[in-house]
Formats: sequence, C-alpha cells, structure tokens
Amino acid sequence: MKHRALVRTSLLFSMVAALVFGLLGFFPFIGGLRLIPSHATSELNLTQYVNPFIGTNPCPGCTYGFGFDTGDVFPGAAYPMGMVQMSPDTPAHIPGGYYYPDSTIKDFSLTHFSGRGCSDSQDIPFMPFVGSGPSSSSLFSHNSEVAHPGYYKVHLDDPNVTVEVTATPHTGMTQLTYPPSTQAGLYINAGGSIKGSTNASVSIHTSNQEVSGQTTSTIGCGSAHYTLYFAAHFDQPFSSASGNGTSAATLFFNTTTNQVVHTRFGVSYVSLANAEANLAAENDGSASFSAVESAADAAWNARLNSIQVSGGTPNQLAVFYTALYHTFFHPNIYSDVNGQYLGFDGQVHTVASGHAQYENITSWDSWRSLMPLRAILAPSESVDIAQSLVNDALQGDGHLPRWEQKSADSEGMNGDGADIEIASIYAFGNTGFDTASALSAMVNGQPKIRAGYTNYVTKGYVTQGDAGNSASNTQEYTNDDFALSQFARALGNMPDYKAYLQRSNNWTNLFDSTAGGYIFPRNGDGSWASTSITSGTGFQEDDSSQSTWMEPFNLAGLIDKLGGNAAVVKRLNTFFTQLNAGPNSQYVYMGNEPSLETPWTYDFAGAPAQTENVVRCIQDQLYTNTPGGLPGNDDAGAMSSWYVFSAIGLYPDIPGVGGFVLGSPLFPSATVQLAGGHTLQINATNAADGNPYVQSLTVNHKPSSNLWLPWKTVARGGMLDFALGSSASRWGTSPSDAPPSFAPPAVPTSFNNEGISDDSDTSAANFDGQGDSYSNNALTAAGFSSGSIVRINGLNFPWPSVVKHSDDNWQVAESDHPAMKVGQVIPLAETSGLTTLAFLGSSTNGPSSGTATITYTDGSTQTFTLS
Repeated sequence: MKHRALVRTSLLFSMVAALVFGLLGFFPFIGGLRLIPSHATSELNLTQYVNPFIGTNPCPGCTYGFGFDTGDVFPGAAYPMGMVQMSPDTPAHIPGGYYYPDSTIKDFSLTHFSGRGCSDSQDIPFMPFVGSGPSSSSLFSHNSEVAHPGYYKVHLDDPNVTVEVTATPHTGMTQLTYPPSTQAGLYINAGGSIKGSTNASVSIHTSNQEVSGQTTSTIGCGSAHYTLYFAAHFDQPFSSASGNGTSAATLFFNTTTNQVVHTRFGVSYVSLANAEANLAAENDGSASFSAVESAADAAWNARLNSIQVSGGTPNQLAVFYTALYHTFFHPNIYSDVNGQYLGFDGQVHTVASGHAQYENITSWDSWRSLMPLRAILAPSESVDIAQSLVNDALQGDGHLPRWEQKSADSEGMNGDGADIEIASIYAFGNTGFDTASALSAMVNGQPKIRAGYTNYVTKGYVTQGDAGNSASNTQEYTNDDFALSQFARALGNMPDYKAYLQRSNNWTNLFDSTAGGYIFPRNGDGSWASTSITSGTGFQEDDSSQSTWMEPFNLAGLIDKLGGNAAVVKRLNTFFTQLNAGPNSQYVYMGNEPSLETPWTYDFAGAPAQTENVVRCIQDQLYTNTPGGLPGNDDAGAMSSWYVFSAIGLYPDIPGVGGFVLGSPLFPSATVQLAGGHTLQINATNAADGNPYVQSLTVNHKPSSNLWLPWKTVARGGMLDFALGSSASRWGTSPSDAPPSFAPPAVPTSFNNEGISDDSDTSAANFDGQGDSYSNNALTAAGFSSGSIVRINGLNFPWPSVVKHSDDNWQVAESDHPAMKVGQVIPLAETSGLTTLAFLGSSTNGPSSGTATITYTDGSTQTFTLS
C-alpha cells in the first residue's frame, strides 16, 4: 500500500526506532389487510400527486443506449417494499417491463424491478383474451390508462377487456372486466419469466377455482437461479380449463351474466404452502378489490407523509412525491408471513417476529443517497435491511453481497457497497442489528467480493489487468474502506478504524498530476492504462472526467491536489456546462450514480452558491412531470432519492457518516418525520425557482453559516430556517464553513515508545520490550543530544527533541492487519531539490533487514534494502 508520495528522492527522514519493514416489520390487520400506520401528526392526501408514468419514456436528448435512456420504472401496482409488483409488459423488452412509446401490451406479470438496467423477474405472466385461444398481445391507448400508488388500470382494445391490478405485501389482485361472452379467457404462463424458465409447471384445481404452480428462473445480471411459487384463486368457476401439469394454464369463464372476474395471487420463494398462507393471511377473499386497493393507497400515503412539503408548483409536487414513491419499491420483503425465507445456504430460515428478511439490495446503486434516506425515514426497516445483509454473509461464504437478489449475490456492478450501506444505517442512529458480525463480514469477506483485492492491498490500487473497470473499483473500495473505518470506530475497534482510514487514501495512487489532475487506471507495472479523460477505460459507466470527483470523504485532499478552491470552482463550472452528457464525456452525467454527489463539491471549495444554482438547474431541467422525466435508470430509487434530498436542501455526501451537506430547499416548507415521533422542520422563506441562493440560515434558532449539518444536531428533531434570494451571497463561503473531510494522518502524530533513559533511572525506558534501553548519558557524550543535528556517513539527521521520560522513538513494525499487509507506510510531504532519502534507526535482538518501497508522485516505485 502506498500513500502520499515523494517528488523524486527528495526528503531526508530521520528517526531513532526499531525499523523492521515487512512486505418490515409487520403491522396489525385491518379488514384482512396489513396496513402501515403513519407517524405524521396530521396525515395529508399525498398519493394524489404521484405520477407512476414518470420515467417510462426516454429522457429528452438521451442517446446512451436503449437500457440507459429511460428510468426503467414500471407504472403498475405494488405495495411499499412488497414481494409482488403487478404491472403490464410491452414488446420492447425494456428492463422495467413497460416502455411508454409502445402501443401494445404483451402481458402482465407478478414481479418487476424498478429502474434496473438489465432484464429481471417479470415472473408468471398472464393475459386475458376473448375467443378460442390466447392472443400474443393487444393494442391499448394511454388515454385508457389510470395509475396511482397501489393501482393500475388499462383497457385492452383487441379483446375489449379492462384490466385492473392492486397489491398487498405478499399478494396481488386483478379485476378483469370482460364483454359478455362464453369464451372469456385467461392465459397464465408459469414458464414465461423474462430471463427464461425451467421446471415451470401449473396445477389446475377446478373444484376450488384455483391454479397453482412454480417457476425457476435466473436473477437479473447474474447466473444464480431462484424458484417462485404461486397460488391463484378465482371468484368465478372455470367453464373449461387446460394445461394441467404443463407450464401454462388456459382458463375460460362464462361472463354473459357477470362480466367481472377477480383473481387473488399469492407468492412465495419458499414453498407453495407458504404462497397459500400468504394469500390466506393478507387477502383471504373477504375484502373487495376496492378495499384492497384502498389499503394499498393508505400504505403508500403513510410512506409519502414521511415528508410533507408545501408550496411549489403542481408539477414540482408531482415530481417530488413520485420520487419519494419510487424510493419505497426496493429492497423487497423476502420472508413470508410466517417469517420463513430461503437463505444463501439453500436452507429455510425464520426471522424473529416483527422483523423481515429483505432482498433486492442494490449496494452500488443505493449507497449514495437511497439508503441514507431510508435510514432516516424508515429506521426499523433499515435495521432489518442491515441484518438481512449480515444474514446473507453468515449463511453464505462470509462476504456481504454487492448486489443481492433472492438468495444470491449477483455481484452486479463493482465495489463493496454493502459496507457503506450498513455503516450509513448505523451512522443515522439505527443500531439494532448484529454489528459485530457485520464488521467481521466487512473485513473478512473482502477477498471473496473485491475484484483485484490482492493488488489493491499490496500495490494500493486495482490494476487494469485485474478488472476492466479497475479505476472505478479502486475508488469504490476507498469509499468502502472509509465507511468501514467509521463503522469500526463507532464500535470501538480502533485498529480497524486506523487501518482502513489509512487505506482509504489509495485513490491517490491513481491520481495523475502531470495529466491535468485526473484519476486514471494503472497497469500492474505502474504505467498508465489510459490517460484519456473521456474514453471510459478503467471506469464503470462513466469516465475519468466524471469519476475523479468520487472521493466525497476527502474532498479537501482532492481539492488540494487540483490546485485549490479557485481552480476547482473553475473546473466544476466547465464540468456542469452540460448536465446529462452521458458516460463518455468531459461533462457531468447526472443520469448515473457516480455523478450524484458532485454538485455538492462546490460546498467544499467555498462556493455554496454554485451548488445551490447547479442543483436547481438539475431539478428543473432533468426531473419533470412527464414520462421522460427521469435523467436515467432509477436503479431502485437512486435517482429519485437524489431528488428528494436535493428538494429539502440536504445531501448525505459522506459515506458512513451521519450528516448532510447543505444546498437550497425547493419548497417553502418541508416536515420530515423522524423516529420516535420527532420532526425536522425545514422552512425556506422566498423559496421559488428564481431564488435558489441561501442568504442566511438558523439551525434550531441559532444563526449558522456552516455547510455541514451533523445528524446528531437534528436526530431528535430540529428546525432549519433558510432565507433565500435571487442572487448569490457570501453565506457559507468562509473556510471554516466547509463540510468536513477525512484524510488519514499524513505523518506520525507522536512517538510511541520511550527508548532512552538516564543511567540513574534505567527502568524508565523499555526500548526492546524486555526492559533494555539506550543510555542518555552515553548518547549525549557522543553528540546525540536532544534537538541536535548528528552527522552519519556524511548525512545530517535531526535527533528527536523530547522531554525526559517521554516517548522518543517511533517503532515501525510489520503489520499483520489485513488492510496493511505490506507493512508500515510513512507518508511524506512533497519536497523538491534534494536527491537522497536516508533512514537512521536501530533494530533489536540482532541484525535485521527488510525491503522498503518508495512511491513517487508520478506513480513509479523504487525498492531498497533497509538494514
């Protein structure tokens, strides 16, 4: 591992030392349905503002590829974090299932993922028809569609059937309105999952008006398999049915008298019996379709009331509450009503009563803003999400999954973001999970999930030979290591805290100051694999120009390397000339996660007005109340959570640290519901599109110009009063106003051993751990006195200046800590003009030698023997 480097052997370093270098919880029933109560003091009707079609159309000007150009969301019915997402699928095969430009619907299915960039789920597709047999698709008009939280409706033109769907946590329900016919049909295809199916089968139980079955398919962006079981109960008898024992069922109903057919679907990833039990517990047939729909609406309304905003335009309210709606789709409940779920070990486990196991935990996508948002709005469920990740590690091979689905780690994207998710959940006050096992999995699981782990530890970076996105991997790991260090510190584990804080500085090993100041990928021999700022070589869905900013925990260090505040502000101003320029551009790509934090970098550079202005431009230009109103894949609510935070004027910029950098509120008033009935009230006088600039702020009635709001300041409630205006002010521009940065110690802050004693008091020191020490009397006689310059082999060394009975030497020993396998690192300030690096020290218990490595600022290295 290498840290801050030397400018071509340039610094004399001396020490007297021993120098040995080594290489959902569930809630009460109401009318047979589980409802989630609101904690708001006065609940508002907020589902009225949600537009589920936002994000179903390509964003204006987006030409980055079919899978990247829309939000990839679905407009259908789901319950907050529910197991079922009933939604239409269109022929374009967009990953979210529904593509607004399509004019036909091919089917409806029970499971979907909101915002993912690769195909996923869409299990148990079904399609109504009228006639002798199933049709492949039907024309429809957007004018016939109605969608709001927990409900979707559309008229299918070809069979003249109206389809309505709604959901509970583990079940879905349809209301199919047919024309009068003796050939009203429904086709249920257990083998129709979007990624293909094996072992698909259906059983038709005519006497019970039921179809049950299962399918085995493949997780999105991965190769692991899962099995989904379903049970479908109907309120009308089958006039005929076929397909028993095959992968699909074809059912007919006589609708000449009663044109409405209801279906109740229960699902489980454990067993058919559990699918039946889920259905019996949540929708046993006693509740009408409208009652189920109303319950879903109430559950969503409770979630939306976690932040009550007022003022703003109707379109801004629609964008805000649709964004908040999108942040509660995932992760999803994975355990059944009896608490059972299938673990990473293939065995059935049971969660404690009142808790849930979760899946679809999208670490790379969600660590930046989604998980912190959920941590403050849904703390008890966040604890369960953290515990779910720990359970996965304990039941699997010990590593925390990077992109968890069902009972497997798809290992999608890159990094080790579960470290940050768990650390952030804890940092925002949610501590009720197995923290010891979490830290153990963070530390010990790294070799199993981190691509290029060995080189990252020994060389200080992932090489391009290790992974095609090596630079992104390195940067993700440095963020992971920093969050790990903060979590370890919170748990009182200081060795891990120090080691991983030190290793979080590995990003500096990829920083090239000679090529304009950018992060670039390196080869194993230290050479640059690319020095193009827009090629994308070495990066994950972005490039050097965009990714260089991705060290939010140490932006002060990055700003210093880039030439200081003025240079950084100038560079950022150019960077934000375009707001959604795509993955291979010199400009920002706000449609993807690596750029989400960058608008707040201005705060660290003493220019908060630029954060306020740029964020408002992004809100107004990229987030709109239209089908194309998301700037890119929503990725489980990642883009949407960015908008929610930005609209209330806060952003959780520093991974694993509880707190926010400050922006500018979009609404005159926002009331955030916190745990324990506490509220964070955010007021913004004169909030309007033309007034993004903060003029002043009071925090809990005290004036403040600090751009960092620690979580502890508002965790038990608080009040922020912003005054906004149309022109930039000097508010927040003092160097002392900047948010914190967390650089590892650049040099040893103190000696760590007393090795010199007077002859009259030999027991005072213990240099070798066995009671021996150097004689101060003899050293002084030889010219080695405190603070003097001693000359050895033609080189001058400053002898330590210390007080008697104080530590006077620094022991540099081989480390067996997994984060520091290459031994002690000595960071040195950059100095030019000198040509020799020399060490003065001693060894205990006989002659010792080892290999030391010098890393220069240009990335090259040199080794020598230290003895």
